[in-house]
Amino acid sequence: MFFHAVLQERRKFGPLGFNNLYEFNDTDLETSLTTLKGFLDRDEIPWDAIKFITGEINYGGRVTDELDRKCLMATLNSFIK
Repeated sequence: MFFHAVLQERRKFGPLGFNNLYEFNDTDLETSLTTLKGFLDRDEIPWDAIKFITGEINYGGRVTDELDRKCLMATLNSFIK
């Protein structure tokens, strides 16, 4: 949830937040939470898979600029190490 909130806040800063304007919405958050819940039911938690699905697919699927993608993944990595 904090990751989603940080992305939403970055949008408010226009070009200082991201190079392009992206419409991250509640569906991105809900999909990521559903995926996370599914992975947490396992004996061993696949953190790399969670980061990839959340950062590159759920949220990153909207991101078209490579620097914005790196920023998004760096932000996610601060929450999931």
